[in-house]
Amino acid sequence: MADTVLEASGIRVSFGGVRAVDDVGVTVAEGQVVGIIGPNGSGKTTLLNALSGVVPATGSLVVDGHRVRLGGPERSRRAGLVRMFQQPQPYRYLTCLENVLVATPDRRASGLGAAWLARPYMLRVERARWASAFAALERVGLADKARLPAAVLTYGEQRLLDVARGISACPRVLMLDEPSAGLNDHETTELLVLLRAVAADGVALLVIDHKIDFIDALCDRITVLETGRIVAEGSPAQVWRDRRVMDAYLGTAHDA
Repeated sequence: MADTVLEASGIRVSFGGVRAVDDVGVTVAEGQVVGIIGPNGSGKTTLLNALSGVVPATGSLVVDGHRVRLGGPERSRRAGLVRMFQQPQPYRYLTCLENVLVATPDRRASGLGAAWLARPYMLRVERARWASAFAALERVGLADKARLPAAVLTYGEQRLLDVARGISACPRVLMLDEPSAGLNDHETTELLVLLRAVAADGVALLVIDHKIDFIDALCDRITVLETGRIVAEGSPAQVWRDRRVMDAYLGTAHDA
């Protein structure tokens, strides 16, 4: 059994009098892919916002055995939670390589003091950062575009650049919100293979997506939300046999 990386329980998020996420728990192990699905408005994105500290939330969040206080993006990031949003968000006028460098967490030997007093060490650290960023671009198939501005990338390539930035951030848990949205079948298949390889390296993945085939092929386990609460969870095969899922997500379960 792989070690548990993320364990969240009793997560609640309210906006005024509306409970957007209500007593939701999710557990992800090292190298495991967990899907979060449900109809629009079911609380999927809000759950990721809570775990990444973007919105105020209550409940318990434990990463690698250490409790992480909710409500602070910097605390979630330090714990190794890396978030990718629904739309690619590159710095359009930076090169692809520079976009990845921005996400690297290594800030050793930075600042004026290091430049004056530890220049050889600073240069070694910087060379390692650049090599790591280029390796991330190689992994997603964008090495040949490393020196080009992100503005010239296609939408699908921008998605891959986002993944490269996520990888370079050395995540313990990579959280992806609709990563296949806007991709054609070929691009979706390439993304599936890439994310499976990332998980094989031991990174835990928490994925929201509306493409059922993509979720089925990618995920080891699925959690289904409806109106902010969990209505089903289990393997893909178990989930799609659940009548509540058919009613809540597909609206196709009827009496014979």
